[in-house]
This record gives sequence, C-alpha cells and structure tokens, in this order.
Amino acid sequence: MTRALITIGDPSGIGPEVALKAIHKLINENTDFVPILIGDETVIKKAKQEFNIRENLSRWGEKAQKDSISFVDAGIIKTDNFQVCKDNKISGKASFEYLRIAWDMLRNNSGDCLVTGPISKTAWALAKIPYKGHTDALSDLSGEETCMLMCAESLRVLLITTHIPMKKIWEYITVNYLFSSTKLTAEFMKKFTGITNVRIGFCGLNPHAGESGNIGTEEIDIIKPAIEKLHNHNFCVSGPYPADSIFKSSLSHNLFDLIVSLYHDQALIILKTMFFEKLINITVNPSGWIRTSPGHGTAFDIAWKNKADPSSMAEAIKTAVEMARK
Repeated sequence: MTRALITIGDPSGIGPEVALKAIHKLINENTDFVPILIGDETVIKKAKQEFNIRENLSRWGEKAQKDSISFVDAGIIKTDNFQVCKDNKISGKASFEYLRIAWDMLRNNSGDCLVTGPISKTAWALAKIPYKGHTDALSDLSGEETCMLMCAESLRVLLITTHIPMKKIWEYITVNYLFSSTKLTAEFMKKFTGITNVRIGFCGLNPHAGESGNIGTEEIDIIKPAIEKLHNHNFCVSGPYPADSIFKSSLSHNLFDLIVSLYHDQALIILKTMFFEKLINITVNPSGWIRTSPGHGTAFDIAWKNKADPSSMAEAIKTAVEMARK
C-alpha cells in the first residue's frame, strides 16, 4: 500500500485536527494507503482525544494493528500544555522540524508521498526559519526548482509568483521565468495526469489583458514573447486572456488543462471563493517527488475547538496517494 507521510502543520492551528480527521475519513472510505503522521507525540495524542478519533496510534516502526495510525515523534513539544490559537516561536520551530523529518523520510524511501499540514509563516519567522512557506523550503531541501500548482475540480492553476510583496513580482515576471516555470509544470502534469498535450492558457497582468497596450504593455512586452517561446517548443498555449473571465470560461467550456496566473491573489481569490473545501496545493518539481497540502491556512480563530473541516486535507491526501501510484 502507498505510504503517505503526513505532517500535522503548526500545532497551534487546525493542522492536527484536520490531519487526524482526514485520515479517519479516508480509513472509513477504505482508501488503500498507510498513513504516517509526523508531529509531536504529545500534540497528536491530545488531538486524538480532543477530536474523538477512534483509530489507535502506534509509533512508526512498531507492529501496528489494522486501521491504526503510525506516528513519528519529533520531540520538540513535550507537554500537552502548549500554546494554541496564536503564533509562537515553539510552534514555528516544531512545524518546520516536522517538514524536515518528513522530507528526509521521503528522500530515504520511508514514504511514497508527502502531505503537509498548514503552517504559519509568522511563526516560522519568529523561529528564525528563513522561508516563506513549504514550497520554497522544499526547493532548498531538494536543491531543485519548485513551483506552486493549485488544483480544484477541473482547474489547475500555476502561480508564477507566490508569497512575495506585489512590488517584487517584477523580479519573476520575465520572459525566461514564465517560459521555464510553465514548461516545468506542463511536463510535471504529463507525468501525473496522463495528458499528453497540456492545453495552457495565460492570464493577462493588466485589466482586460492590457487592451492591446492601452492599459499597460506587459502583455505585449513579456507575456506574448513567453507564449511564443513555448509555442516554439511545441507546447499548446494561448493568451493572454483577461484574468476576470478566463477561469469562468475554462470551467464552462473545458478550455484549458493549465491556467498560468501571474500573482498569488489573481488566482486564489476565485479558487478560495468557489472551491475552499476542495482546493489543494501541489509542489511541482523536476524529479517528480510528490508533495501536496490543503489550500487553507492555520485558522487560529477556530483551532482546537472541533470546528475545522478536514475536506481539503482529505483531498490532498487522496491526490498524493493517487499520484504515487502513477
């Protein structure tokens, strides 16, 4: 069976709850996988009790009963009286350690895919973790270029820029970067979706995709040359299209297998509004290792109150397991 390495994310947030609830849900649905939780034993056991998870827990490597949940103890948080519902240094340190352990296990073939619970970028900063999120941390850990691919139902959206200030997006919106990141993502999709000729549609940057240069020239100067370069490498690509209509058009008429979005909120506003419970994040990479995550954050306002919906986490786990079988 497929071994899914699942980090609990920031222990102060909803990560432990959605991880355990999602695993419980998938076990009840007879999903063919072996869940391996990576977190702190104290946090995992507290979450099991708080959220009435009936499956037994066992340390990874010990003989486990059927439908039990194995876990790896990171050894950071040693008491169940840890701070919750708030950014803090210890939770930041712990959540990064969970990722590091899980990555080492994936790299050493102790798991087939990786699913990460939501973390707080503020907590990572408090703990002096030098990354803005999982995607760039995994780029450093793997030594490879990574891209963020957001997926919900039939929409797959590449984010050219992710967790950076708007004023810095110009460092990434270049012909060469648009070309290389789109090419990498399309090739990654071919491997895991079976789509041999990925249909790609580009968002414009400016309102109305620039209106032929009357509302900005980035479409003419940057986006169209990148599209032409992709054409020259035999990719099926078109655009740029107005960002306020491309998503609706694609959903209604099945126009694209991949939409290229130029900045974070250009895509995430529509995706989180329409598909919050189904949205997942996939890390694109050249080697084909598998990492997914739910498309939501730590939700400190409802953390540890038994209110979190595990649907997105369950979708992330199912997707990772399916990808690992390709």
